[in-house]
Amino acid sequence: MKQTVRFGRISGVEVGANWSLIVLVLLVAYGLATAVLPELAPGHQAGVYWVIGIVAGLLIAGSLLLHELAHSVVALRAGIPVQRITLWMLGGVSVLGGEPASPRTAFWVSASGPLTSLGLGLGSGVLALLLNIAGAPQLLAATLVWLGVMNVFLAVFNLLPGLPLDGGRILRAALWWRTGDPNQAALSAGRAGRVIGVVIAAIGLAEWVTGRYTGLWLVMIGYLIVTSVAAESRTARLRIALDSTPVAAAMSVPPLTAYAAMPIDRFAADVMTRAHDARDVVFAVVDLDARPTGTVSLRRLARVPVDQRAGLTVGAVQRPLKDVPVGHPEDQLADLVVQMGSGSDELALVVERDGRLVGVVHGYDVTRLVQLAALRPSGQPTTSA
Repeated sequence: MKQTVRFGRISGVEVGANWSLIVLVLLVAYGLATAVLPELAPGHQAGVYWVIGIVAGLLIAGSLLLHELAHSVVALRAGIPVQRITLWMLGGVSVLGGEPASPRTAFWVSASGPLTSLGLGLGSGVLALLLNIAGAPQLLAATLVWLGVMNVFLAVFNLLPGLPLDGGRILRAALWWRTGDPNQAALSAGRAGRVIGVVIAAIGLAEWVTGRYTGLWLVMIGYLIVTSVAAESRTARLRIALDSTPVAAAMSVPPLTAYAAMPIDRFAADVMTRAHDARDVVFAVVDLDARPTGTVSLRRLARVPVDQRAGLTVGAVQRPLKDVPVGHPEDQLADLVVQMGSGSDELALVVERDGRLVGVVHGYDVTRLVQLAALRPSGQPTTSA
């Protein structure tokens, strides 16, 4: 999920949101202002209901953030890097920079989110009860009850036993503990998730056919689950194919790199005269000490107007290093490939040792290794150098 806006860092984790989060806040506000609150706490003006509804929508977004922060904090304490948290219309996503080292760690990273949501739900309910006893306005207590119910629902829904839900990750941890194979466990949990997604989408479709348009929301959620399962299954198969292959097996010395201080027009001339592999559309960028600062693609360079290319440097338009998957030659290639993603010309992976650039990995290098793995006789070890 792409971030539209970045809020900053919490506990060292970059936090942001996709524009669709606004849709979630507005839908929550609309539902509360026009239906829920007028029924639970009648007698107020429409404007009051809308103000409370918007505040509740923002609190729901905050609850999603706390849910994801719980995952991230537990992961960080277990030594797993966390790239970012992104909130959007259907929830939140924590992007981890590695895999848990054991089923136990995987369990606690997965369970921390639902436990946090459950705690928020119970806490809201208790607070509403105390405010009601103290004679607080009924509207405030009703809003807290609704927030509590929504957080408990979020916890229960996320505990459904199928990827990509937290319950699916808990199932994967249990299967991993039982079989010793995390990737086969992920495929099994993925199959369960696919069934759950199809069932949710079918229920939503049935509701829509009978005139309840809220069923379209369930169809969307079911579709999201199925597509996410497909992506996670591909990742599991990729890990099986690459096995323990290190980054060094796919790494190559870049024939052409850009200096961050180099004018764009000069680097463009170098590309046209020195880049002989037509597949190279993204290049490493380094400083004068050969330390990587990011990557730059032909697409980014082409966006710069011709009359500005002599006055702008490559560093001004590069993809900064913090947004580029970075690893060391001895790291597991599969971990870094997951961070690289797919379907983009930004697939170059800068690899550094002691702070200096020693090589790069392109998507086609990985594709070649995966295809060679498919040709390898069963039981033959993966090339590691």
